[in-house]
Amino acid sequence: MIGSRGLHADQPLRVAAIGGGTGLAALLRSLKPEAGRSHDPWRLTGIVTVSDNGGSSGRLRAELGGIPPGDLRNCLAALTREESVLSELLNYRFKGEGSMAGHSLGNLMLLALADITGDWVRAIRQLSGVLVTAGRLFPSTVMPVTLCAEDMEGRVYLGETEVNDSHPPLARLWLEPRDAEPLPEAMLAILQADLILLAPGSLYTSTIPNLLIHELQLALARSEAPVVYVANLMTEPGESSGLNLETHVASIQAFGGLGMAAVIANSAPLPDPLLQRYLEEGGAPLLASGDKICGVPLFAQPLLDTEEPVARHHPALLNQALRNVIESL
Repeated sequence: MIGSRGLHADQPLRVAAIGGGTGLAALLRSLKPEAGRSHDPWRLTGIVTVSDNGGSSGRLRAELGGIPPGDLRNCLAALTREESVLSELLNYRFKGEGSMAGHSLGNLMLLALADITGDWVRAIRQLSGVLVTAGRLFPSTVMPVTLCAEDMEGRVYLGETEVNDSHPPLARLWLEPRDAEPLPEAMLAILQADLILLAPGSLYTSTIPNLLIHELQLALARSEAPVVYVANLMTEPGESSGLNLETHVASIQAFGGLGMAAVIANSAPLPDPLLQRYLEEGGAPLLASGDKICGVPLFAQPLLDTEEPVARHHPALLNQALRNVIESL
């Protein structure tokens, strides 16, 4: 049984995917075939964290205010039905050493549309229409928010960049302002969803921040849709160094205040050269085994894209893993 109404051929599955950065983009890319097909397409909605304060997004946020556009742009590119000059422009980054160096053209396009329309939802919708995307995309909030954390030794970290370089595990994690309001469209997508997916990505700076918005957390608690967490392939130097898969799941449960119906994790080992490179950089695999983790059903199967020079989920393998979970639910 998925959600409150089950699965029927005449009622396409409504999926809300929550996360940020490259992890949510990878998940949306794996679901794009289901959302883009002509017969009974899934109704796919991405809900994106907006606490980034680094890179091009951080510079634009500091100079122009508003929410950072980088993760939204990344997810729009992932949802684009077909590669085109426009989708290439979306990801184009200016070179050189001047004030434009490192800025993504897609970030500037989103900011310009938000300024023209006066509305982030309208700006994303208009750019989605031009690109022809296979789903909808919403920021979790349109209020500028700052991610804050405190570790077990009392050190405080202000901003996503600092949290990314923190000393895990973290004792506290919160957003400033604490009363940040979620975007109504994001709330509605969660309440109407038949399946809610927590995307892979940086544990404390991508997966959990959306869950720190109080009203959004309440919407997740009220929803009858099962929540499925797609786990990372690797730990990251800094914020998740030394943490295992069980700690990832327990952290999401604790900070997000929600239960899970299933966890999807990788069981395929990394090739030795790739593994050694990650170990030298401070990362480690999050390999899964068994049938439960933190009391949650665990679906462990090969998800690694062996053709990539870095650890990435294989879109087709992740798609099949999600289908296996849906069948079990």
